[in-house]
Amino acid sequence: MELLFSKMFKSEHLPFVTNRQIHHWKEIKVLDDHRAYAASGIKSRYSVFDIIWIKIISEMRAFRISNISIREVKKFLNSDTDAIEEPRATILKRLITETILNSNSQFLVITINGILKIVDRREYILMLTKGSLHHHFALDLDHLIWEVLLTLDFNKNIKSIIQQYQNTNNE
Repeated sequence: MELLFSKMFKSEHLPFVTNRQIHHWKEIKVLDDHRAYAASGIKSRYSVFDIIWIKIISEMRAFRISNISIREVKKFLNSDTDAIEEPRATILKRLITETILNSNSQFLVITINGILKIVDRREYILMLTKGSLHHHFALDLDHLIWEVLLTLDFNKNIKSIIQQYQNTNNE
């Protein structure tokens, strides 16, 4: 899982977003700029976690979710979990890791009131059938994470993660 933390990908590896969008998102603080000297011409590099967050931003903007709301989602997903084994793990990193390792299907749900929830597939379907979710936005994180990994499958380490996942699901 060390691979997920490694900042080895460039924006050219991200066909679902433009450099202009990335720079704009950095300016308005929905995306962090980790470069030491942003104006120096040093190219940004991204980890798998970063790329998944960029994909989440892209999906939310496609549905015209405001940048203010996206910052709230960022704040929520980047908050620390209560995990004892990984005290500095964020909610987003935990979700991504669990999805890859355990094939957990999780949904990020944002209600029209701005309430954020992470729910599994069963709970999401139950909320829909009971009518407790009306106007909302939901992202199937399992699908989104694997879509990003398949975009990065030119990397041999990413290919091994994908192969392991496929083998687990075919058994």
